[in-house]
Amino acid sequence: LAAVQAFGLGLGTLTTLDESPPSFTTLAMQDPTAAEGVLIVTFALNEPGTAYCRATRRDSGETEADMPINRILTASWSAQHDGTSGPAIISMNNLENVNPVLTNRDDDVAPLEAATQYDV
Repeated sequence: LAAVQAFGLGLGTLTTLDESPPSFTTLAMQDPTAAEGVLIVTFALNEPGTAYCRATRRDSGETEADMPINRILTASWSAQHDGTSGPAIISMNNLENVNPVLTNRDDDVAPLEAATQYDV
């Protein structure tokens, strides 16, 4: 027993990482007719974290299965929330938030079109 106690004292206090992801305490999308050509997502988390999103045209035929995490991340729409203050805002005006000059892909800046339905 003494050896275990000595080992514990020598080791000190260990802090482990939180293994559960943040959860949304607020998640809302502003009325898309409020600002033409812009989709606005507001969110808050129960702890610090970052939310990512991607818009896709509803008539594109894409489903949830077509949206792996790397496809959402490449859209480059995100915002950080500190876990305590008011909601964070992601304001999207294109399908992807990229500069075609800075990428090796055949990127096309496709603005969000009026009178078109999108899934986020």
